[in-house]
Amino acid sequence: MELWTYEHFLAIVPAFVIFVIISLVLRKFLINKPLHIRIIPFQVATVVLIIAELIKQIVSFGYNGEVYRLYSLPLHVCSLFLFLLPLMAFYKGKWRDLINTLGCTVCGALTLFMVIIPTMLYPVNEILEWNTNYLFFHTVFFHNWVIFMFLLILALNLHECKKKHYLKEIFIFGIGYSIIAASFSYLLKTNFSNFYECNMGPIKALVDSIAASSGETLATLVYVIVLTFLHAGFFIASYYVYRLVANLFKKIQSNVKKELISE
Repeated sequence: MELWTYEHFLAIVPAFVIFVIISLVLRKFLINKPLHIRIIPFQVATVVLIIAELIKQIVSFGYNGEVYRLYSLPLHVCSLFLFLLPLMAFYKGKWRDLINTLGCTVCGALTLFMVIIPTMLYPVNEILEWNTNYLFFHTVFFHNWVIFMFLLILALNLHECKKKHYLKEIFIFGIGYSIIAASFSYLLKTNFSNFYECNMGPIKALVDSIAASSGETLATLVYVIVLTFLHAGFFIASYYVYRLVANLFKKIQSNVKKELISE
């Protein structure tokens, strides 16, 4: 499997550059404002995200002659943004820090995928035909837009990493999501987050070899259990990547502020 293609480069890199510029401009004007002002661009971006998803759900009814396109159900890893980012934008209760941490964690996970292996998120044909099919457009737009929202979180200091680490909560969150996604994958025979069908060649070959020697049921069980713990582990790794990036960004802005004061 290719990690990157020329088409993915064109779809991701220019958008990323534009989003960085917008985020820095917003930072220049808003960084010294109180949180309820700084968060407004993020809230607007969240509303755009939700509207785009609602249109996708409407388009999914009657798609290709089906009553409903099951693959459009919000049960993918990336669908977690549809629940966590609105909570980050508008929830102000006692669980705010944990929710923000989970939201930043899945943002970090998507960023890792977009940097390392974007071809696993969506195929080339969805990029080439984005203007002929709303579902293809949504796939490309959605992933890029979430990266933009992650940049807003960093640029506008919308969430500060605290000393407390939520490793247990993140692990439980990853296991819980995996159980739900795996259950619906086999119930609906739809490939949510690769639980129903592996699209990575080497792993698929290993699963097929287990199935050939020990039976389909055992192979499926082993695959689902391993993938479940991989999801949980990847969320934890993404959490540390987020903390690293956030702390690095904080250190850079602190150094810049010191230089400005010394001048």
